[in-house]
Amino acid sequence: MARRLDAKTLLGILISVVCTVLFLWSVDWGALGEALSSVLVLPVVAACGLLLGEFVLRALRWKVLLRPLAPNARIRDLFVATVIGAAANTLLPLRAGEIAKPLVAAQKTGVGIPQVVATAVMERVYDIFGLICVLMTMVLVLPDDPGRSATDAVLVDNLKTYGGIFGAVAFSAMLVFFFLASRGAAAGAIFRKITSIAPAPVARKFDSLFDGFVEGLANARDPHGLWQAALLSMAIWFNGALAIYVLFKAFELALPLGAACFTAVAIALTVAVPQAPGFFGVFHVAIEKTMLLWSVDGTPAKAFAIVFWAVSFIPVTATGLLAMWTEGLSLGGLWKGKESHSADGDTP
Repeated sequence: MARRLDAKTLLGILISVVCTVLFLWSVDWGALGEALSSVLVLPVVAACGLLLGEFVLRALRWKVLLRPLAPNARIRDLFVATVIGAAANTLLPLRAGEIAKPLVAAQKTGVGIPQVVATAVMERVYDIFGLICVLMTMVLVLPDDPGRSATDAVLVDNLKTYGGIFGAVAFSAMLVFFFLASRGAAAGAIFRKITSIAPAPVARKFDSLFDGFVEGLANARDPHGLWQAALLSMAIWFNGALAIYVLFKAFELALPLGAACFTAVAIALTVAVPQAPGFFGVFHVAIEKTMLLWSVDGTPAKAFAIVFWAVSFIPVTATGLLAMWTEGLSLGGLWKGKESHSADGDTP
């Protein structure tokens, strides 16, 4: 097990190093410094506030999902667990925050770890739902005429067409998922027949999500709360897109809200790629290439990628470290917890 985990860590580090080299290969440091010095501060501060506020929304959603199990759970405690998990994911390898978050929440709420982990799986499913909603919004709000060039018009047309097709299919799949999950474990056989057409690793991932979501539903038994969680999930992901749109203003980029929605979707997919702690390199290259799609290239794209990385990770990581200190925790202790649970096969 340890050898396999080490291989994953090394693969992530290799990918991050390669992407970092690619990102920095042709940097004009003088021009980059000028671009960064001309960034408007107020929109950057506003984007930081929005992205940090996302974790308040996540704590609210988690309280809704935990309400039948821990009606007296405090939003502050869930916020602490969430930002500690985010900080651990940024600073430690192998997504240690995915273990740290439920461990802290279980300690703070008194709910058993298996039940907390089940709600964490529900959060992932709701995040997929929120992401799909942002994708569908991108299709609806992208302008038909970007007003720049024929190439841009073709790009926007393709994004609207293929994004709409993928979004419609994904949204339909989510409806099937929710319907079968609401039928309980008895519908698991049907769901597995559907996922059997996918490659085995993908099928196992979705089967695991389905089982965890069914378990979470069995614990919740709160249909009203499930709708609240869905609405909060939409708020979480649209909040992220709004933060990106505000950051466009910091660089005086005249890009539409649809571009911010597209960037939010791209980043959500990027952070799932194996990479070193800190999300260096992969995140920056993904943002740079995304900006290129909107005719923002070269130094401005690199400057935007650097600032976007900073506002995405520095405030929440600092908040998470502060929460660890107030709770008497340490990164070393969180990493040991990650290793012990992985060795037991309990990683969610």
